Amino acid sequence: MKIGYAQTVITPSLEKPVYLAGFGNDRRAKTIHDDLYARALAIQTEQTTLVLVALDLIGFFRPDAYEVIEKVNRPDVQIVIASTHTHHGPDTMGLWGPDQKTRGVDEAWMSATKQKIVDGIRASLSTLKPASVKWASVHVPGLVKNVRNPEILDDELTLLQFLDADHRSLVTLFNFPCHPEVLWEHNPNITSDYVYTLREETEKQTGAPCIFFSGALGGMMTPDVKDHSFEEAEFMGRRLAEEGLKTLNAVSSGQLKEVSIEKRIIKAKLTNILYKLAFGRKLLPDARDNKGCITTEVNLVKIGGLWLATVPGELLPKLGLQLKVWMKEAGAQVAGVIGLANDELGYILPVEDFKYPWNPFKPGKHYEETNSIGKDIAPKVMDALHDVIANERQRAKQSDDKTEIASG
Repeated sequence: MKIGYAQTVITPSLEKPVYLAGFGNDRRAKTIHDDLYARALAIQTEQTTLVLVALDLIGFFRPDAYEVIEKVNRPDVQIVIASTHTHHGPDTMGLWGPDQKTRGVDEAWMSATKQKIVDGIRASLSTLKPASVKWASVHVPGLVKNVRNPEILDDELTLLQFLDADHRSLVTLFNFPCHPEVLWEHNPNITSDYVYTLREETEKQTGAPCIFFSGALGGMMTPDVKDHSFEEAEFMGRRLAEEGLKTLNAVSSGQLKEVSIEKRIIKAKLTNILYKLAFGRKLLPDARDNKGCITTEVNLVKIGGLWLATVPGELLPKLGLQLKVWMKEAGAQVAGVIGLANDELGYILPVEDFKYPWNPFKPGKHYEETNSIGKDIAPKVMDALHDVIANERQRAKQSDDKTEIASG
């Protein structure tokens, strides 16, 4: 196995207005606390070459992701591009401009950023070197809460680390289900939030790059903090880094033979009135087909004993926990979810919990429904991933049966 890594700064210039995404309209960036990045991790075996890309952005629509993938022009390489979902980066979707009728995306910056992502993916593929690998997970209580359903909580930190022949870290991957929004709606600083300190602390301790992916952070999985300050963001990031590295240090590394990715294309009906209004105002690109459906995807990524399900939006933890159960039942040693992967379709809620409010402008306890394409997306995502995971389980069983016959 070989791995490669590259990163590039994608922070917008403040020479013209930068509308920060994630809260209200006309939240303009005043300063840059820390740079935003596109980070690319390439993993290659004899059978598969995979690149996982993490963007310090609110979200990246499927057409944008596939514009990048097409420009990379490597049909032999599987690429997943996921957003960390920081609420303190530029608008990449269109909803957070100066007012509710004006798109907030800087198209020139967006075009330049796409090219930087292309260049980063290519660079990661040009730096491949032999590596061993280890994976683990650990629960980190007290950092995250579920505002929508407090009784349903996922505080599991999923980890992957690649090492060189001298057992020195080459890259460390963190996956955690929590909105990067310690800093709140009045923050005017560009920042990747708690993810900044998590990566900085990890890189300080390991001397090697760190890449972060958000998990099933829907249902308002948000930081459980005393106040919305940089001090709290630093505390959260440092705690996650320390717990993650302590867990990884207790695990032995080994050679990796199997890396695989299996994709399922799905279509889901868009019914959200607010999204349709945004289409009419040209705030969001209208990607519906003639039946009113959105085409998107899910993936199952296997990196040795670590299995990662990728979903095209903000999956609620109830569903994320179910995916982890399915993956572990099928043979995963460690399981995680990468959210906002190759798309951003908003919240993905269990059908039984989905109640679209009578007045979407005053949603009350059903805010998430007004930021979802509709009730149809969750069963399409879950059914497709269940099918992929079941296939993996069947393949593993057939392999075990053949081994038993051969040994018998």
